[in-house]
Amino acid sequence: MHRAQVQDGGRVLNDIEVIAEDKNDLLMVKVIESGNIDALERFIALREREDSRQNSLEFDKHFSAMQSEFGAVERSKKGYGYSYAPLEELQRAYNPVIFKHGFSYSWNEEAIESGKRCAMTISGYGSSRSNSFDIPPLTGTKQMNPVQIAGAMSTYGRRYSFISGFGVIIADEDADAVPEEPITDVSERVQKLKACKDLKELMKAWTEIYPTVAGDARAIGILSAVKDQLKGELK
Repeated sequence: MHRAQVQDGGRVLNDIEVIAEDKNDLLMVKVIESGNIDALERFIALREREDSRQNSLEFDKHFSAMQSEFGAVERSKKGYGYSYAPLEELQRAYNPVIFKHGFSYSWNEEAIESGKRCAMTISGYGSSRSNSFDIPPLTGTKQMNPVQIAGAMSTYGRRYSFISGFGVIIADEDADAVPEEPITDVSERVQKLKACKDLKELMKAWTEIYPTVAGDARAIGILSAVKDQLKGELK
């Protein structure tokens, strides 16, 4: 236990006790004792950035472990001339694995000029990752009222943002091109995206990275989510 005084021009602003568990805590004690408020604020900001970086690394590590347990989901529902895996089937198949690995997710929707935007945020280990899917207006049928059409648009957006965000596999969907496991060096590509300093760099990196993972649905899911998150941060 260390006691330190925060001072400003010789005047004691606060007298606090700090539990120093490692060298970073001891360094904070020294910064506090110096009485330099600007240095203290910079130190705290630096610690917050480092904590955020470590949380992001933990997120990526557990996310990859989670995906290694994903299996393919069958297309169990029939549409007009096609079949698909409905959202409830995806959630039933993947939620146990998602929650076991310490992740949760939520959706947020907003009206946009071209229809509706459905954004999904995946959270875990003190970090989060988002991706979005824009749904054009659906015309529906004579049996669908406006409320039902809006609900169908929401389900459509949630389904595709779920598939993209988690990089899940749908059976018989471009099966020849999708490997059974994600690429092994996806973390290097993630770091390349995170190293971008602005949107121009990000989009340039994305156009270089995407062709190298084309055909790997899981890798595309991871990298697309990272790209979407960074786009929001670099605005």
